[in-house]
Amino acid sequence: VSAEFAAPQHCLFRWFREQRPAGAGEEAGEAWVETAAAERVFTPSNALVGLRLKLRCTPGDEEQRYGPACEVESSGPVEAGPGACTFDSRHLYTKKVCGHGSVRAVSYNILADTYAQTEFSRTVLYPYCAPYALEIDYRQNLLKKELAGYSADLICLQEVDKSVFLDSLAPALDAFGLEGLFRIKEKQHEGLATFYRRDKFSLLSQHDITFSEALLSEPLHKELCEQLTKYPLVQEKVLQRSSVLQVSVLQSTTDPSRQLCVANTHLYWHPKGGNIRLIQIAVAMSHIKHVACDLYPSIPIIFCGDFNSTPSSGTYSFISSGGIAEDHEDWVSNGEEERCSMSLSHPFKLLSACGEPAYTNYVGGFHGCLDYIFIDRNALEVEQVIPLPSHEEITTHQALPSVSHPSDHIALI
Repeated sequence: VSAEFAAPQHCLFRWFREQRPAGAGEEAGEAWVETAAAERVFTPSNALVGLRLKLRCTPGDEEQRYGPACEVESSGPVEAGPGACTFDSRHLYTKKVCGHGSVRAVSYNILADTYAQTEFSRTVLYPYCAPYALEIDYRQNLLKKELAGYSADLICLQEVDKSVFLDSLAPALDAFGLEGLFRIKEKQHEGLATFYRRDKFSLLSQHDITFSEALLSEPLHKELCEQLTKYPLVQEKVLQRSSVLQVSVLQSTTDPSRQLCVANTHLYWHPKGGNIRLIQIAVAMSHIKHVACDLYPSIPIIFCGDFNSTPSSGTYSFISSGGIAEDHEDWVSNGEEERCSMSLSHPFKLLSACGEPAYTNYVGGFHGCLDYIFIDRNALEVEQVIPLPSHEEITTHQALPSVSHPSDHIALI
């Protein structure tokens, strides 16, 4: 909904369904029948499968002034959903928004359409997935259903297509009280999105960076940049990547003295790219330190993302221990000719809030734990982790994505 001189939260919404065709000998009644729903979001029941819907919206403002109503009819009938989804049982834990003093955070790589719909994806990566279930319209309906049901305060997404953010996720989550921020990866047409609950947080400032640009231009990373010039092959690879880091500083709406630094990233994907990821995460930690130690002294951090790193990797070890030695095996992840040894450190005490699940990514040829929500253990503690779907649910259709799961990753909550 976009409105002029009005706001969606003040508009009036009325939903109608088509009348079922009259049987023989019955009189045809009114074409449209009003449903009981009078909210901005309406989820049709199975009884409405096969019928079209109509929405009547009366624009309004905060002074309860109203304009002429507008109507829109659905282009097609309500279709049957996929039945049981992998996230249905998780929603039982997240029916309500959590109380004050608590924050529910979600991190999720939602699988960009750019990667899902290639010939390679259909035939090699996800041959087990029904082609219709890889289509973006199908997946984004599942995604909206999944994300809305988590009643989250913070949602950090990776692999978000720009059009999916603008036309689908942002308006849908807006209706559930979440404000969205988007940062694109210039070369890929996909990027990162951070959503925050409007009545809990307001946005103080944004500090997004592209790793390669920051490394070259920000004095903060001068030392690392100088060390990297000794390893031209690695330097070139790091500078070619368009990976980004999204950093948002949020403030509590009820207690402005309470602030939070929320970071979101998606590191380089290649299995042998451990050394590249170490450089990227070093830049990320320096930048977060600048925001959470210099600009906003001692503000707690939540760092979400797809780190493309298992718990046994150098990247995970660096984040959780605060340092990495120059003889770590990940410095030679792509062989001796691409070795780049350096010792790195950061000042934070970070904990993986969801621990180390067996896997957060499950495709035909690979499964492993690649996604994390790292929290500042000095300032935050874990109250509850929403259990991941069971192995049986994940493998019902062999692997992910599937008709009942929209991505090849699993959301952490």
